Amino acid sequence: MGIRGMLRAAALLLLIRTWLAESYDPSPTPKFHFEFSSTMPEVVLDLFNCKNCANEAMVHKILDRVLSNYDVRLRPNFGGAPVPVKISIYVSSIEQISETNMDYTITMIFHQTWKDSRLAYYETNLNLTLDYQMHEKLWVPDCYFVNSKDAFVHDVTVENRVFQLHPDGTVQYGIRLTTTAACSLDLHKYPLDKQACKLEVESYGYTVEDVVLSWEDNENAIHMTEELHIPQFSFLGRTITSKEVYFYTGSYMRLILKFQVQREFSSYLVQVYWPTVLTTILSWISFWMNYDSSAARVTIGLTSILVLTTIDSHMRDRLPHISYIKAIDIYILVCLFFVFLSLMEYVYINYLFFSQGPRRHRRRYRRPRRVLARYHYQEVVVGNVQDGLINVEDGFGSLPTSPAQAPLASPESLGSLASTSERAQLAIPESLSPLSSLSGQAQLATGESLSDLPSTSQQALHGYGVHFNGFHSDDTITPTEIRNRAEAYDDEDSEDDLSLDENHGHGPSRKRMMYRGQSAW
Repeated sequence: MGIRGMLRAAALLLLIRTWLAESYDPSPTPKFHFEFSSTMPEVVLDLFNCKNCANEAMVHKILDRVLSNYDVRLRPNFGGAPVPVKISIYVSSIEQISETNMDYTITMIFHQTWKDSRLAYYETNLNLTLDYQMHEKLWVPDCYFVNSKDAFVHDVTVENRVFQLHPDGTVQYGIRLTTTAACSLDLHKYPLDKQACKLEVESYGYTVEDVVLSWEDNENAIHMTEELHIPQFSFLGRTITSKEVYFYTGSYMRLILKFQVQREFSSYLVQVYWPTVLTTILSWISFWMNYDSSAARVTIGLTSILVLTTIDSHMRDRLPHISYIKAIDIYILVCLFFVFLSLMEYVYINYLFFSQGPRRHRRRYRRPRRVLARYHYQEVVVGNVQDGLINVEDGFGSLPTSPAQAPLASPESLGSLASTSERAQLAIPESLSPLSSLSGQAQLATGESLSDLPSTSQQALHGYGVHFNGFHSDDTITPTEIRNRAEAYDDEDSEDDLSLDENHGHGPSRKRMMYRGQSAW
């Protein structure tokens, strides 16, 4: 038999086998069995055995057979060893990481693989791909996301579910979903922070005695799209771990996927850092302004504070209400502190220039009054000498030039005054009546009589040989000389005035008064 004849025979047998497979009712037609030589090519043998071919009738027959006695309520190998379920995830996008809600949104394809011997078939070696309608007819693991807040399965244009059956009963179940998972963010270093967000997978009802979850192919269980982009963050990497957790109902296997991300700094550099730096430097312009430019200084300081406060309020609106201090808070406080110091510098300069000026004027006007007071005091002393109240020849070498230089009263003199007052008689109305009559008869002093007083006082001083410190009895003291002597005292007191300005107290003033008069004026 030639090769052409063999091909014709094989085609005939294939048509006969297809006709027999399409018939639903059992047929009494005898089945022909041909045995070919071992030297026959494998391609020809596969055509006769038809292990790599399948049609609608064959798939229908397989499904009817495996689902005829299938109970969806029972897990595979019920009553025996736990079912190992392998998990793998393909991450298609991470839309948002929210600091306000402390969560993130992820879209992924969630794959689960397990073996169900009740679904094994032998009619073909091909895998059977089934749609979402098999979800209600097959047993699937009850996996859920522990830290999920909300999730949904995509249903455009149909539910995004797929089943793939293998001849040995292995089932691969894939589902496309989007979930919003909680992520506890650590904002101590915000906005220079790094975050790790978790996605935890666990069986809801089956304990480790029924279902054991594990990552498929370990490190290769997680796949990421090459175009993964996270707003305001850059992706650093991911890690997978697993652990067994214990609850009241039993122990469960939990799979943990962690995403490491780092916040992008460029946006905060433009929106926060540069504006605050420029605003703080702007407040320092007041250092070079004139001290009496109150409007400009206050305007710049208050405007800088308002700008910093607005930026801080904008940042707080984007963050949750947390109790600890963030890095951005410390930065804003430092900027506010520098702006506040610029305002305090203006207050200090204002105090120096506007509070010390009146004090200097008061000291300038007080010095001529001191000279006038000494001049009036010496006139009183001269009057006492003329009236005979002071005896220059009885024990006084020279008259005191100031009230502070007069000798203090001794106890003996005070005792004599006391004895004299005791011997003095009180005035009675009869003794006072002559005084009133004399005062009525007295004439008022005229200008001519008063003009002779200076010459009389000078003659008295010359007769007694009395002279004062800085004043001679033979000179006439005029207001012009008083002014000149006041200027001389101004020059002498300049050093003491400087010490008074530095200390802003009364210590140097008291020292100067004690030095000149030994008592306060």
